[in-house]
Amino acid sequence: MRLTTMEQRKKQQHNSQRIFTASEVAEFEYCPLAWWYEQFEPAAQEDTEELFARLVEIEQEHDTQAPTVPEYQMIEQLLVRRGAFEQGQQQHLEHAEEVAEIEEERVTVPNPSTTMRRMMALALIFALLALALIVVALVIR
Repeated sequence: MRLTTMEQRKKQQHNSQRIFTASEVAEFEYCPLAWWYEQFEPAAQEDTEELFARLVEIEQEHDTQAPTVPEYQMIEQLLVRRGAFEQGQQQHLEHAEEVAEIEEERVTVPNPSTTMRRMMALALIFALLALALIVVALVIR
């Protein structure tokens, strides 16, 4: 059974279609333009040092007009976005540490009312045990 040329082309297109992850779809939903830049703009894949170097080059080429150059603005936004992400991670880490410290304090500091209830229950048990022993001693005698 031989496939026609049209069927072969459809099969090749289907096999070559990229499968997107749920996070990529969410990024696209949030901002299609930012998603496009992340996927297809070579500058988006460069590391931070290379982006800073390119900003300096653009500043040297265009002097005071550099902030109006679209490439400069794009790189600046990429750097801001990366910096904000790093700052957010740091804030999250600090918050997680604070929460962990609070949880440790809760575990180490006993609640006075709980301790008092336990002591009262223990005293009641000893009193009942003592009373039972007295009754047993009277019966045996």
